[in-house]
Amino acid sequence: VVTHADDSDVQKKTSPWGGALHPTEPYLIVQRVEGIAPGLYHYRAGDHALQPLAPVDDLARFAWIAVAGQRWFADAHVLVVLAPRFHRNFWKYRNHAKAYRVTILDVGHLSQTLLLSATELGLGAFVTAAINEADIEKAFGLTSFVDGPLAVCGFGIRADTMATSEFDPNGNVWPR
Repeated sequence: VVTHADDSDVQKKTSPWGGALHPTEPYLIVQRVEGIAPGLYHYRAGDHALQPLAPVDDLARFAWIAVAGQRWFADAHVLVVLAPRFHRNFWKYRNHAKAYRVTILDVGHLSQTLLLSATELGLGAFVTAAINEADIEKAFGLTSFVDGPLAVCGFGIRADTMATSEFDPNGNVWPR
């Protein structure tokens, strides 16, 4: 946060955003992170804190369902659901398709920032839009026309050996 004037502060962000509105909220499925209990969380940017949400019965199964059965993504240490709050852009770009386009751009910028940050830390990372919106919305208490998931990013410690060849077609990560 940077003080802009005596009566206002400006939050500096790591990614560009459409309309200066930052419509996207991150919701996390934390499976295996030292110091953080497994479960569902909402990242509260203003507080720079994780807010625990209602527990799910089988977290690993929910992660698998969230990424539409893509088992190679479901086991990530952390999954981040990127869910724009559409009204943040729709009030500015009233009755214009640009409002939705800008939310898509925002999710793209944020996913790239997550991938670059994870890579810098030596973690494996991915982004997918092949997700199960209905079950994600239910678990996180989202309403599709107010705030809904557009993509899921994930990251975690790389496996010692490659299990799915499509992730390393050039043999750069896992030598053969």
